[in-house]
Amino acid sequence: MKAQLYKVPIPLGQSFSVRTDIAKKFHSEWHYHPEIEIIFFREGSGTALIGNSVSLFKKNDFLILGPNLPHMFKSDEDDNQEISEAIIVHFSIDILKPFINLPENNSINNLLDNSVVGLNINGKSKKDAIELIRAMSFAQKAKRFIYLLDLLNTISESKEVKKITNSPLKIFAQKDDEIRLNRIYHYSLGNFHRQITLKEIASIIYMTPNSFCRYFKSRTKKQYSLFLIEIRIAHACKLLRETDFSIGVISFESGFMNLSNFNRYFKTVTGKSPLNYKKQFNIN
Repeated sequence: MKAQLYKVPIPLGQSFSVRTDIAKKFHSEWHYHPEIEIIFFREGSGTALIGNSVSLFKKNDFLILGPNLPHMFKSDEDDNQEISEAIIVHFSIDILKPFINLPENNSINNLLDNSVVGLNINGKSKKDAIELIRAMSFAQKAKRFIYLLDLLNTISESKEVKKITNSPLKIFAQKDDEIRLNRIYHYSLGNFHRQITLKEIASIIYMTPNSFCRYFKSRTKKQYSLFLIEIRIAHACKLLRETDFSIGVISFESGFMNLSNFNRYFKTVTGKSPLNYKKQFNIN
């Protein structure tokens, strides 16, 4: 999928970038870069589009995104959080060669290979990783690099790493794709709570509905209707976790006009009924 090529700024005298982003809201464009990205969300929540996957990000989430994996993060518009904050590391795999090719570092090599589909770190491993990335953000000179190696080693030995997507997504080279897909994604994220017709979404990139369907499927490997359902189910998951709204209200607030359809799609996407999903977070 075509996305905007982002040039990661590397500070003078450093081999990789470590920075803290603080903003009222995260509202990035659909983009990619050849560097591997490690991102720890200290504050904020919203929707994450990674490859052809739709999910949520929230405080304390810890992700690794491999080279050229397209992604964007959009904060919730109704989030009362005063700020969104993340520690972000960008590094080229080249700076670790020939280190990662040593037999003692096979697990790190495998981790970086698997990062092409995106990785979500959980459990105790995430707790250890958070401590290391926080220390790295304050470290200087060689100590920064040592923390990076320690972080990668810690994650590589974890059994609590989950893949975000099923397969890498092809990057297309046309500039038009960058513009079109950003329009589609931003429009969908801003309007999913109501009905969006194929004619409507196709019109924002000046296509007929049939042409739009073929175009979107060729670029994302999924139908637009499924993409829209995944956005709505992700929002419903957030409401189930964080509010005491009824299932009916959550269905409506997530863009479903029919409760039975909501229940059916929710179980298809998450593997659980909305009620069982809600119970696991002890919300009554």
